[in-house]
Amino acid sequence: MDAQLQTIEILKAAKPLFENGSEKLIALVGLVSALVGALAAYVPNRLIAVHQRTDLRKSTAFQLYAEISATLELVRHRGYIENLREVLAVFDRGEAETWRFEVQVPDERFIIFKSNLMNLGLLPPAIQGQIVLLYQLLEAVIQDIKPGGMLNATPAHRVGFAEALTLSEKAKAIAEEVLVDIEHLYPDVAPSRSAKTAASRDV
Repeated sequence: MDAQLQTIEILKAAKPLFENGSEKLIALVGLVSALVGALAAYVPNRLIAVHQRTDLRKSTAFQLYAEISATLELVRHRGYIENLREVLAVFDRGEAETWRFEVQVPDERFIIFKSNLMNLGLLPPAIQGQIVLLYQLLEAVIQDIKPGGMLNATPAHRVGFAEALTLSEKAKAIAEEVLVDIEHLYPDVAPSRSAKTAASRDV
C-alpha cells in the first residue's frame, strides 16, 4: 500500500511535465515510478524473509544442540557404552559364549530431530550430514538393544555386542563433533567445552 502511495505522489509531482507534452520525459518518469514502487515492495519483504530464515536456522541449531546434549548425558549417566564393554570383556575372558542385553526405549524418541527435519537444510551442509548420520547410528543401536532386539530376542554372541559397541562409540564421537560445530556456529548456544570441563573439575 505504501508503494502505491509513493507512486501516486511521484506522478502528481510530475504532472506539470506531462502537460508540456514531453513523451520521453513522461516515459522516464513512469519507468522510475514503477521501479521505486517495485523496490519499495520488494526490499522490506526480502529483509523480513532473511531475518526469519536466520532466526529459524538459529532456533533449529539450538534445539538440536539441546537434544544431542541430553542424549549424551543420558548415555553417560546410565553407562550404556561401559556396559557393552563389560559384556565384551566377559566374552574375552571366556566366561560366556552368549549373552542377553536389553534396554527399555520409549517409542516416541528424538522428538526434536523429527520435528526439525524440514529445517535441517538451513544448517551448514557438513553439520546436516553429521546430524543425519548420528541419528541413524543411534536408531541402529536402539533396534539391537530394545526389547525384541538382536541382543536380547535370543542369546547373542560376541560379534553382535562388538558391532553394537562400535556403532555406539561412533555415534558418541559424532555427537560430540556436532556439539562443537554448533558452538562454533553460535558461541552463545552454551559455555565452551573447555569452560564446562574446567567447571566440572571445580565441583
